[in-house]
Amino acid sequence: MSDKPKIVTTTENQKREPYAAAIPTLQTILDGANAAYSSGVGSQVYQSERVAGLGDTTKQGLGFLKENAGTGLGIAKAGESFLLGNLAAGGATTGTKAATQGLLGVQGVDTSGIAGAAGRMSDPNNLANRTAQSVGGGAYNLDASGYQGLGAGLAGPSQTQRSLQDVADGKFLGASNPYTSQIIGQAQDAAASQVKRAYSASGRYGSGMFTGALGEAVARPATELLYRDYDNERTRQAQAAQAIDSGLLSRTSAQAGLLGQVNDVRTANAGQAVTGANLSMQANQAGLAGQATLADAIRANNTQRIGQYGTALAGAQSDRAAAMAGLGAIPGVQTALLQPGRTLLGVGQAEDVARQLQLAADQDKFNEGQQSPWKQLGLLAELGLPIANAGGTATGTTQRMTPQPGILQQALGFATGGLAALGQTGAFSTAAGSSPGWLIALSDERAKENVVEVGATHDGQPLYSFNYRGDRTPQVGLLAQDVARRDPGAVGMRSDGLLAVDYARALGPSMREARR
Repeated sequence: MSDKPKIVTTTENQKREPYAAAIPTLQTILDGANAAYSSGVGSQVYQSERVAGLGDTTKQGLGFLKENAGTGLGIAKAGESFLLGNLAAGGATTGTKAATQGLLGVQGVDTSGIAGAAGRMSDPNNLANRTAQSVGGGAYNLDASGYQGLGAGLAGPSQTQRSLQDVADGKFLGASNPYTSQIIGQAQDAAASQVKRAYSASGRYGSGMFTGALGEAVARPATELLYRDYDNERTRQAQAAQAIDSGLLSRTSAQAGLLGQVNDVRTANAGQAVTGANLSMQANQAGLAGQATLADAIRANNTQRIGQYGTALAGAQSDRAAAMAGLGAIPGVQTALLQPGRTLLGVGQAEDVARQLQLAADQDKFNEGQQSPWKQLGLLAELGLPIANAGGTATGTTQRMTPQPGILQQALGFATGGLAALGQTGAFSTAAGSSPGWLIALSDERAKENVVEVGATHDGQPLYSFNYRGDRTPQVGLLAQDVARRDPGAVGMRSDGLLAVDYARALGPSMREARR
């Protein structure tokens, strides 16, 4: 079975007159539509500028960016060339490499002369060393046998030392005196007897306290007597040592006098040898001083050269640091070069947006002017046409085609009774042969173009301005797709597959809302 609608044609005699009270409104609609059509309003095309384009400020900013982008690119390429050359040279500039080579080429101080002088001074066969060896070997010693015989007579301990040596050596320290031991024993016995009498009288004889007191009483006299004996013996020891030392000092003084006579003679002979050695040493020192002077001159020369190369190195490093700093500054320079252009571009874009908005507003104003008469007529038709179609009497003959719903229409739930073949010259054409109370109009969105929402009915249905495809005449009305979502029974399908709207039914709620 096909989904295409089956059209049944019936013929009946009918003549329908509009509702008399609505005829003036219909005439007003017709006159207004003719006047608007004749004036061309709604069919005129907006001829003014629609795209603002780039303004002078924007163009100036873009030009600035373009010009300075080339300058920034040149700076960047110069920096890149320097950096690549620097990296190829191992990170050093030409000046740095030259200064480094100069530093490496500086010769050290020539020490051969100083080494020769030092060698001569350390030669064991030179005059100074030979003289020193002779003096040290005793070649110039006098015969001191007589003085030595006198010294031998003073050898050995003196009588004072033999008498006091035991006391000086501390032989009698530590209670070695037998009389000291006897006195200690007597003192301990007396102390023990005294403690025993005291504890016997108190009835505590033999107690632990008695034992402790007895031990302490016996030990104290021994300690005190030993301490006094030790102290006295130390005093005698010191006195004995002093007497021995005094005697030894007298003997030593005599011996020193004898040795001094010997040494005086030896010193006189050695002084002559040292004088000769000093003369040789002075000659060597003069040679060493000359070599040192030469070394100082060489050192000063090298210092000057090092300073020169150091200055060159510092300058080269300073240049390199400045160049590297310049490389680091390139992005900032490029930004600074481009910033004025970016600022101008930002201002120009804001101006362009404002101009574009103004052009859009002008176009909107023009479109509103084109749509306004038709919008007003549409609103009047929304009220007048249903009223005109609602009353009057019918006589005569009318031919009506009634489409029968196919399978697709039945599935979609479209009511098609009463729809006929519709005229396509206006949004509000009355279909010939329509049933009483029906105003049928082609309202399919697919048949329209330039669709713009311009208002709404009293019950909230959107109204659109449009024109049918192939016809520039402006119209105002509903869209069948909107009506179908609200009231599917007010929409039917034509034989060509497009949708039409039963305005009497679709606008019924709006009319009732308007009467309240």
